[in-house]
Amino acid sequence: MLTSKIVNSLLEREFEVFLTHGCFDIAAKRDTTMLIKSLTNIDSLDASQAINLRAASHFVSASPFVVSLHTNRQLLRDSMIYNRFELPVVTPGTFEDILEEDAYVSHAAKGRHSVEINADALRAKRYELKFTLEELATLIGLSKKALYEIESKRTNPTEKTATKLEKLLKVRLRNAYAPQPASHVESKIEPATPLQKKVSGELDRLGIENTPVQHAPFEIAGRQEFVLITRMAEEAKGLKRTANPMRRLSSMFGARAFFVAEHYDRKSVDGVPVILEEDLHEIESAKELRKILGETNG
Repeated sequence: MLTSKIVNSLLEREFEVFLTHGCFDIAAKRDTTMLIKSLTNIDSLDASQAINLRAASHFVSASPFVVSLHTNRQLLRDSMIYNRFELPVVTPGTFEDILEEDAYVSHAAKGRHSVEINADALRAKRYELKFTLEELATLIGLSKKALYEIESKRTNPTEKTATKLEKLLKVRLRNAYAPQPASHVESKIEPATPLQKKVSGELDRLGIENTPVQHAPFEIAGRQEFVLITRMAEEAKGLKRTANPMRRLSSMFGARAFFVAEHYDRKSVDGVPVILEEDLHEIESAKELRKILGETNG
């Protein structure tokens, strides 16, 4: 039901949607790309899922999200951006606000709910209304030092304090939340199979930054001057079964998709190029690989 709710929210806003299972459950594309994990209980998210979701998002320039309802102990709050394993975690309601570009940046950590605000706008409005730090701090129930820390960008105010400031000063201070692509991956994920390890190594040789990705519709994601996703198959029926998902995802990501097969007698399957394992080492550069994939797609 949670996944259906997320999908409906996306479709209502004219996103292209792809459903799968694994480190992400939904890929969505409109102006930007998102990879979304749907979990009723956020405590069921483990480090491995998170690492693979971040890695996949990084290489295909997507914004990762986990949409959830509760922890083992409590419900998640709307209008909050939680964090698990460096992934933003939001409720379905907050996710809809993000889609409507009507969410603000708020965080929950160590039992404290804080809000990111425009401290420069706060200071400018205080000057305009001729409040001293001490006067304004007294009106909203803070110490002068606490308000100074907020204006100096050393700390974020609580949601309650931000609301008081906005009402008193009659100005919006909260920073709008904008989804961000995953900026980095810690290290290459360990290959699950010898073939995955070999293909990743060959891409390294060609100067293409890449990582194996586990529990996704593709097995390796990489990027140089172009984005690529690839999947391995030992027999033809494996190619036929996964060709349509690979083709759809490559379109959403603006990526080059291809298969690596041990044995196959055709250059492509349903529009997705096939490179034989034994031919990989003959490719001399990323430019040559891109050309091969372009010619095969044609």
